[in-house]
Amino acid sequence: MMRGIMKITCLTLVFLLVFNSFPVAAANTRSDTGEMVIKIGVATAVVVGAVCLIRTAIINGKAGKLYHEGEKLAAAGDWPGAVQAYTKAWELNPDYKDVAAKLAEAKEKAGTMYLRLGDEAWKEKKLEAAEAYYRQALQYIPASTEARQKLNQLAQELAWVHYRRGLSYEAVNRWPEALQEYERAYLLAPEISEFADHYRRAKANADQNLPLRTVLFFINHTSTAGVEELLARELQQQMQAAANGKYVMLDYTRTQAVLTEQAAALGGELDEKLALDLGRILGVDEVVIGAIHSFEVRNRVRIEVSAKRLQIPTGRVNKEVKPFTYTFARGATAANWRDELPKLATELAKRLN
Repeated sequence: MMRGIMKITCLTLVFLLVFNSFPVAAANTRSDTGEMVIKIGVATAVVVGAVCLIRTAIINGKAGKLYHEGEKLAAAGDWPGAVQAYTKAWELNPDYKDVAAKLAEAKEKAGTMYLRLGDEAWKEKKLEAAEAYYRQALQYIPASTEARQKLNQLAQELAWVHYRRGLSYEAVNRWPEALQEYERAYLLAPEISEFADHYRRAKANADQNLPLRTVLFFINHTSTAGVEELLARELQQQMQAAANGKYVMLDYTRTQAVLTEQAAALGGELDEKLALDLGRILGVDEVVIGAIHSFEVRNRVRIEVSAKRLQIPTGRVNKEVKPFTYTFARGATAANWRDELPKLATELAKRLN
């Protein structure tokens, strides 16, 4: 940008010099003052031109030095160093020789080098090193589908490494370290419910002030099949959204898996006793259970629900929501009332919290 300003300045001064010279030559009547102006203009133009030339020479000299440094580093196979040198040369003068092409080539070579190093580290089961190498490759060749594919493939394997480390820390009650490992596993593969479950459990244990909660079940006393499952799932999501650092919600998929596996063995009925037993198995501090007492669809959709938070293992009721009727918004019908269920779950979460 500075070079452009200097060039414009030089051209402007030369233009002014020529502009003032023609009238002098034609009329030959310029006064001493006019002659002085011309002399000043000529001197200024010469000085500015000289400054432009000197500055250009200095910039080209620096760019040339960095360019040759890049050449040496490239010849030695130090492609990251070559990229750094070529980049500095290019920033000084993008038009210097073939620096742009050299820079592009060095980036490609550096990216390929890190891909190879990543492959070697992965082969030696150094998964974290492999991940670091692949990410470095992407810094040099960000459009590389190969690097991204390898990172995605590595993520699953690396997630299990962090998960197993978390289990080791959990076994000796080192919860902060367990949380760190579980969090890494969860971020790499959030779709694996086992990771999410242990991550949330460790988060609650790492901070002793955070109770671990889960939504267990709603008993459906109506003829509308499936509403209890939908409400339980929505309530889980709304309570998780409203946690705000005050509690942690156990993964709902994990909760339902234990409920399915253990309910029949523990007792045939969904009641508070079963809820307490399941809470102990899940290792949570509180469980949420509830009931749907009525569901009607007339000119407006209405549903009557109740719920409570039970403390584990004492069974004490920490919070009870007495039966209340929730009226859905106008427009809710027998065909689309499910779309409005999150609003009921939000209201219920507020009352439970």
